[in-house]
Amino acid sequence: MIDHESEIPVYMQVAAKIRARIDAGEWQPRRRLPSVVHLEQEYGVARNTVLQAISHLRSLGLVYTVRNRGSYVAHGRQTITAEPGMRITARSATEMEAEEFAVTPGAPVFVIERLDSDAEVIPAEVAEIRVPIE
Repeated sequence: MIDHESEIPVYMQVAAKIRARIDAGEWQPRRRLPSVVHLEQEYGVARNTVLQAISHLRSLGLVYTVRNRGSYVAHGRQTITAEPGMRITARSATEMEAEEFAVTPGAPVFVIERLDSDAEVIPAEVAEIRVPIE
């Protein structure tokens, strides 16, 4: 429950509750969060409070917002360590990939190709590529 008398700002309490649900796996990566109206009603807070909470979570990289579509759970940062036989290239997202990752068409993505498996495509915004120095 939200404690309106607490020293912790209400938007931070709402953000903590949303984050707990993300961390618990209730809301999965690339899935849309409930609407602002739904969150207002669920937590008994004002629209601006929900928007502040989402903005805070966005600043932490936990959610991202797509204009006219809503806010989504972020993929979480992925670290890829380059290995022998691996090829990593960058390119623009196709229409289908943009839909899958909820990014705009043409957004940068990485394509990771390994000798023993199919290529994997991930949004550049959530990737960190590491190349070990031998």
